Amino acid sequence: MKTLKTVSTALSLTLLLQTIPAHFASAEAIPSIPLAEPAASVSSSVYLPPAPAWGHFVDTYKTNQAANNTTTSNAAIGMLSQFLELWTPGSSWDNGTKLNSSVLDANIQKVVDIAAKRPPAEADMAYYDDRRKQSYGVIDGLGSLTDVYRTNAGATTTINDIPADATTKKYDDGGTDAGDPNSNFGRIVTLVKTLRGNYSSTNPAKNFYAYKRPFRWADTSIIVPSLVPAISKTPETDGGYPSGHTNASYLSAFAMAYAVPERYQELLTRASEMGSSRIASGMHSPMDVMGGRIMATALSAAILADPDNAAVKQAAYDEAHAKLLTQTGTAEDRFSDYAKNKAQFTERLTYGFSQIGDTSKPMTVPKGAEVLLETRLPYLDGPQRREVLATTGLPSGYPVLDDPEGWGRLNLFAAADGYGAFHQDVTVTMDAYQGGFHAADRWRNDISGTGRLTKAGSGTLKLQGGNTYSGGTQIIGGLLVGESPSAFGTGDVAVNEGSLAEQVSGSLTIGGNYTQAAGGTLELNVGGAQDLLEIKGAAQLNGKLRLNFTDAYVPGGVMTILTHAKDQRTGQFASVETNGLPSQYKANVSYLSDRIQVAVENTSSSSGSDSSSSSSPAAPAADPKPAEGTKPADGALPAAGDRHKMSVSVPAAVDENGKAAAALQASQLSDLLNKINSQAAEVMMAELKVEPSKQAKSVELSLTKEAIGKLADSKVKEVAIVTPFGMITLSKDVLERLENTAGDAIRIGMAPADTAKFADEAKSLIGTRPALQVTLHSGTSSIKSFGGSRIGIQIPYQAAQGEDTNALGVSEIDVNGKPSLLPQSAFSPRDGQASFLTDHPGTFAVSYNRVSFNDTSAHWAGSYVTYLAARGIASGSGDSTFAPDTSITRAEFVKLLAGIAHADGSGFTASAFTDVQAGDWHMPYVAWAAQQKLVEGDANGQFRPDARISREELCVMLNRFAGLTGYSLPSAAGDAGFTDQHLISPWAADAVSALYQAGFIAGKGNRQFDPQGPTTRAEAAKLLAVFLQGMVEQR
Repeated sequence: MKTLKTVSTALSLTLLLQTIPAHFASAEAIPSIPLAEPAASVSSSVYLPPAPAWGHFVDTYKTNQAANNTTTSNAAIGMLSQFLELWTPGSSWDNGTKLNSSVLDANIQKVVDIAAKRPPAEADMAYYDDRRKQSYGVIDGLGSLTDVYRTNAGATTTINDIPADATTKKYDDGGTDAGDPNSNFGRIVTLVKTLRGNYSSTNPAKNFYAYKRPFRWADTSIIVPSLVPAISKTPETDGGYPSGHTNASYLSAFAMAYAVPERYQELLTRASEMGSSRIASGMHSPMDVMGGRIMATALSAAILADPDNAAVKQAAYDEAHAKLLTQTGTAEDRFSDYAKNKAQFTERLTYGFSQIGDTSKPMTVPKGAEVLLETRLPYLDGPQRREVLATTGLPSGYPVLDDPEGWGRLNLFAAADGYGAFHQDVTVTMDAYQGGFHAADRWRNDISGTGRLTKAGSGTLKLQGGNTYSGGTQIIGGLLVGESPSAFGTGDVAVNEGSLAEQVSGSLTIGGNYTQAAGGTLELNVGGAQDLLEIKGAAQLNGKLRLNFTDAYVPGGVMTILTHAKDQRTGQFASVETNGLPSQYKANVSYLSDRIQVAVENTSSSSGSDSSSSSSPAAPAADPKPAEGTKPADGALPAAGDRHKMSVSVPAAVDENGKAAAALQASQLSDLLNKINSQAAEVMMAELKVEPSKQAKSVELSLTKEAIGKLADSKVKEVAIVTPFGMITLSKDVLERLENTAGDAIRIGMAPADTAKFADEAKSLIGTRPALQVTLHSGTSSIKSFGGSRIGIQIPYQAAQGEDTNALGVSEIDVNGKPSLLPQSAFSPRDGQASFLTDHPGTFAVSYNRVSFNDTSAHWAGSYVTYLAARGIASGSGDSTFAPDTSITRAEFVKLLAGIAHADGSGFTASAFTDVQAGDWHMPYVAWAAQQKLVEGDANGQFRPDARISREELCVMLNRFAGLTGYSLPSAAGDAGFTDQHLISPWAADAVSALYQAGFIAGKGNRQFDPQGPTTRAEAAKLLAVFLQGMVEQR
């Protein structure tokens, strides 16, 4: 019987375990997209509209072809069919019928009015936006990087001026549009071209709706004179609705915004500007442009969500961040004014039309639309992004916008600014080490609702809106910054771990009580006498107070920095840190009955430089990522920009057979240990980088027992051995075990494995991907295992074009060349590493095993199911389906736990429960769980394997499982305070509390836990994913 007590370390987790493992001893863990921890809400309240007659657009977008010319056969025509409320197409281009003359007449009149007062600069822009190719024009949204992109992508245009004879001669663009797919930015170009591919034409819809362009309703005098030669001479194929230029502009903008989300709103604003230019040109009406925007929005989501394009979009994103955003551009940024961008984009959503339909329809979010925010809000999961879209959408009732799925009502500019409301509790988990928006973001919307915001993980989130949400605010990790007077809504605020910062000129109000635990920090930025944190309720204080004096401000005498309800304070800050005061000043904090004050005292008559001070000893503030390029003064080299990782290079001589032999010298070890042990904090990793003198076929590093012992006794937690073939990570307990083995030294070897000797099954899984042979010797003996401890191994690999990275993992190859999928393996596209844990040396290879189900390709959990199925964990419910939304049973949940434990159930032949018989599929899993004391029978000695597991039962099992695996649950949050606490069974209360305090579970609406309620397989799996990540991080 084998139970593995830990799961993979240093492996990037995504939300996983969205189902039941298929094989008892191969419970996979770690998908490829990094998981935000702890979990966001396990379900979304956002309504998914039923499929219209043409199907959900993301599923049927490829029906947009010329041969399909009805609303039911062509998804694009169907999606735009709200126009049929206003207009009935005729038998010809010029004999349709107006169903709402007032709206349609106003639609054309808007064009006439714009033409009458069109300034020359607007006419010129209309010409350029008409004659240049659309993708080239959208590049302007990149701002200062516009020229950098065009140069490196080979994006060109031949429309560089407006010729004198443009009023009589049509000029076409002979440029390259988005650029050359073989250029330095070819992957970004490819993504743009993919979105603008075979299924993105507006011609089928134009031909169906046969709605004339505005100059055919009015006259050609409304057209910009230089564009008169561009008028089509075949009006029967030149319809106005929807606008093709607008569609192409938005498609290009969405593609570039996916790759460069740092310019998300600017690129969309540029697309909206290009659409507006179509109206200014006289070529299109506002409704034409609105239709083009709707169509492009749906097409972009469908194409980006298509699994066939997963590698294309990832490659574009990676290229943009490796090559484009690392450069400095000098081009003019016409879109640097956020307020102007927002006002213009918002006005162009409706072009001033009044609501003419039902104004009370609930906001719906189309299936798959969440992909449009995938890189802009990467720290949110799919259901959370749907909530963002739902809470930032337009009201109903506007002409042409109320399509059945909701594409027309999406406001992507607003969605890029985060939630518009918390209708249920929201947990936001960020990861500073991933950089980008994972590390820092700001939400500028005004957030309403009754839900609670929990900030978790690392990273910084800034709240800038006039917020009124009432459910409260909790910080259990990272930094949450208030940059408006009501940033934290109207409820209570609790800082359990991490920091809360006030960054407002004037006062910031906390509407309820304020609680700060020992691990929390309150950061007040003081730039003037008016700066104040106003707490309406009680204050319970602990932890650190950090005062940042900004703009050279030095208070004159005593200053109130915080107020609270009278006589409603308990505790004090354990330490006070000040920054920004000149060195001759000292700050002293005093506590009164309703306020906290700071008195700044000049301790010297001489002037001094800025300094930091603390009224009591305090550890240095945790900085998740030091400034790029910095090094400690003593020359120690933190690896990869991480101040908790010390690195040393170990030269390796290569013999005539290509074997590189390296040995860590005593002087190198001494220098490394001195630097490690001189650090104030524990060093997370010592990195030994083996660097062969020339190309090698294998690498072997020798470590003396003395060196291993000294490393084990140092402040370092892990030792990583880095070679050209891969990396091995040894934990403290492994080092201690190695120190106690026979021989004077340990030799660690890595070399590419000979795949020609693999069995056909292994060759099919591995293909041409790398395989690694790992050997460990102590003296003359081979080390076969680590006695229950495990080492981490990484194999470098770059995913091939078209590979689904969720299907990439690691297999172990046995002595017969047969593969065994490793459950605790992962692949990180960002790092280009396949990672896994093992308790023994051997032969390992990167493998690819893509399995799919009919009902998961567009499901929010689809990628996670793919990940699990690829490793043999997830199995379907029959008929090639997975049924992720069905309730999980007690037996199924036990099977999940057994899979995570990597337990071997082959030795069980019977169960102690009367309703679990030999031969039942779940018998070995239940018997294992009973043996490990995870489950007990009821009063009748029954397990009830097919009963739905209740939420409280799930908590009890998981809490016991934590003890079994040696996982010490964190205690970051306070008491849950569930409104139905009295309904939680006494035997489950402690487990529910422990998991809540660890941040693994949250209440439903109205702060209810619903202890006897069911849990879906997806919900249970997501909870286990968060739990599993906690285990990994704790190790």
